Amino acid sequence: MKRWIGLVAVVVLSLSTGVVVRAGEQEDKSSHEIQGKRVTGQLIHIEGWHYTIKDSTGEEVSFGVTSVTKDPDQVKEGDQIIAMIGDDRIALSLKNMKKKK
Repeated sequence: MKRWIGLVAVVVLSLSTGVVVRAGEQEDKSSHEIQGKRVTGQLIHIEGWHYTIKDSTGEEVSFGVTSVTKDPDQVKEGDQIIAMIGDDRIALSLKNMKKKK
């Protein structure tokens, strides 16, 4: 009987440890997807889903806009914008820096 209880305890601990590890892995992936590089500058070119910003140093940064991107319709060429760009070079969000009246 003691062996049976010990075996059940080992199996339960093994399964719960696996669940915790998998949950931690999922959490890391989710936080990675949210993070991005912040780029501020003038939106100098839009061609389809391809956008280009010129930052304050004169460097041009190009990225894509997809259905994942928040507020892509709030910006147009010439606007000063803030873009959060993921590692895959897809914009997570775009924000027009122009003050709303």
